[in-house]
Amino acid sequence: MLLGDDERAAPAMGRRGFLSFAAAALSAAAVPSVVTATVAPVLLGASPVEAAPLVGSVRRIALHNVNTRESFEGVYWADGNYKPDALKKLDVLLRDHRAKQVCHYDPRLFDLLARVHASVESDAPFEVICGYRSRRTNAMARRRSRGVAKESYHTRGMAIDIRLPDAQLRGISEVAKSMQAGGVGYYPRSGFVHLDVGPVRTW
Repeated sequence: MLLGDDERAAPAMGRRGFLSFAAAALSAAAVPSVVTATVAPVLLGASPVEAAPLVGSVRRIALHNVNTRESFEGVYWADGNYKPDALKKLDVLLRDHRAKQVCHYDPRLFDLLARVHASVESDAPFEVICGYRSRRTNAMARRRSRGVAKESYHTRGMAIDIRLPDAQLRGISEVAKSMQAGGVGYYPRSGFVHLDVGPVRTW
């Protein structure tokens, strides 16, 4: 098992402690700041998401953030290009609501999510447990759980923790692993699957 992100085999209590921390939403009145994530370079041939693109003229995604209760459902890619307006909305949806910071997400993650969603034949939106984490929020999470890495892909706009109400977590995990598109972490006790578009690894 390769442990490259916040995806060490942490004790269940530590991870639950982090979930309680992550679920504490602050007021949404303040305007979030925007930060630019440092995205890891894409290695040639390293991403099956790129090698086997989604079929069709449009790509859709549906997400519901359980922390802010905000949702996005719509087309994020059409006519051979990502839609800037949709990507901005997704960035805001996945923001660090605690630090009120928005990160420019790697759109390959949305392609991975769309492929996983189609493969498990779900009719529900992804429930987002955790999206972007600022370095300050990540440091706070590290103090609460040994399973959070210092250089988490959540801090780079390349990772997300999700679940689907009409699909089994193990099924989501296995489908994502088969795509070999990045990191996949299976957390049955905490009730989510971690996905990222960093190096291929599983835990």
